[in-house]
Amino acid sequence: MFSKNVKSSAQWSIAGKLVTLYVITASTGLLLACGFLYWILLTNIDHEHKELLVSELTELQKVLQKSPLDQNLLKQLVREGATHANQTHSASFHPSSAHYSYFRLLNSQQQIIVETENMSSLFPLQVFPEQTEGRLFAFEEKKQTEDGLIFLLTTQYLPVTDNMAGYWQVQTALNVTQDEKVLLQYQKMLGLVLVLGFCFSTITGFWITRKGLKPLNKITQAVQSISINHLSEPISSEKWPKELVLLASAFDEMLNRLNESFARLSQFSADLAHELRTPINNLMVETEIALSRQPTLSGYQQVLESNMEEFNLLNRMIEELLFLSRAESPETKIHGHFLVLEDELKTICTYYESLAADKKIKLRVTGRAKIFADPLLLRRALNNLISNAISYTDKRGKILIRAVPSELYTEVHVCDNGIGINKVDLSKIFDRFYRADKARVKNTQGTGLGLSLVKSIMELHKGTVSIKSKIGQGTTVILRFPSKHLNLNP
Repeated sequence: MFSKNVKSSAQWSIAGKLVTLYVITASTGLLLACGFLYWILLTNIDHEHKELLVSELTELQKVLQKSPLDQNLLKQLVREGATHANQTHSASFHPSSAHYSYFRLLNSQQQIIVETENMSSLFPLQVFPEQTEGRLFAFEEKKQTEDGLIFLLTTQYLPVTDNMAGYWQVQTALNVTQDEKVLLQYQKMLGLVLVLGFCFSTITGFWITRKGLKPLNKITQAVQSISINHLSEPISSEKWPKELVLLASAFDEMLNRLNESFARLSQFSADLAHELRTPINNLMVETEIALSRQPTLSGYQQVLESNMEEFNLLNRMIEELLFLSRAESPETKIHGHFLVLEDELKTICTYYESLAADKKIKLRVTGRAKIFADPLLLRRALNNLISNAISYTDKRGKILIRAVPSELYTEVHVCDNGIGINKVDLSKIFDRFYRADKARVKNTQGTGLGLSLVKSIMELHKGTVSIKSKIGQGTTVILRFPSKHLNLNP
């Protein structure tokens, strides 16, 4: 019943999408976390560099503000500052590593006042970044020496006292080799964490997705196991996750509708075979009798007349089946007009007056209303109802056809005081080829499709049909048409 050979090239995978979304989400979260941690480490290192240089420049500025300028004190301060910077920086980050810091003091004429030993050979004046007054530091440049050490070069302008002209320029080269190594190692470690995290999230995503979609695979297997002979077996009896409960319930409802459709189709096939068998058997029997007797002209004429009746019955049955088939098609359109209902009812009753008179049945039309309907289909529906009413009403009975207008609907009531219909038969009376037992006895010329035709005609008009009946008291069939001019041709 269900095909298992599905072309995967035209499909997209829920599992693949879920795994992809999970991996992207997990990797993005991990990347943001690693980036945040790296930013914190970088910020802390940068902050310590600033604190170290600020402390040394503060001491240097105090000496420079004294007058007269003490050169020996400056040299001592520069040497102590370099030593202090080395010790502080080493103690903060790498106690076992050697660090070097260099200081150079220039006056406003770019003349060297004092500098750390060997600084000129390592860091000439022009390698330092230029700095504008008013800013504390400029960490714009890093320089790597021939022996592989990395230094952070900064420039700072310090104003002199009010009685001295110009400014002091302080150039600093801070050894950040170990810091760069730490950052490089941290980058490698974060890269490894990201790769491992990506692999782990991919594996985990596959596992979680497979486990999460397991109920969907089970419900798929349950659906694939259903065949025509097991349409009545529901799949919602299993304990499905709440996300699949509605799907299982909807599928069970579909199975119920399919089961009912197959049952009606089987019943229709059986009824059709039964209805066709009767006239065909009559034709065969009469033909065999005619062949077994001495042929005469009157005998052949009688057989042909009898056969003609059976052919007419078969023809009517085929036409009604074709009409029902067309009525069920969504492409079927009706040709509606506004009709005076009383005139239509009187015209139809005039046609049946002679047939009713044979049984001394009184036909009466009451009420006045307008409806929007297809005149041919309306007459066909009323013909079936009035014909049935005459057939199943005893002699000297009464049949009333009345129009009942209302705000939303216009109703046509066909009432008789005939034999009535059993209550158990009312729910099936509109099924094709269905006849109540008494109806079969009273009328053998019908096709069993009359009320099915009426129902189809009312559905084409967006209306309804209902029936009320009591045994021995009669039957009332109610046709309900929409009162307003609706779009009857979708």
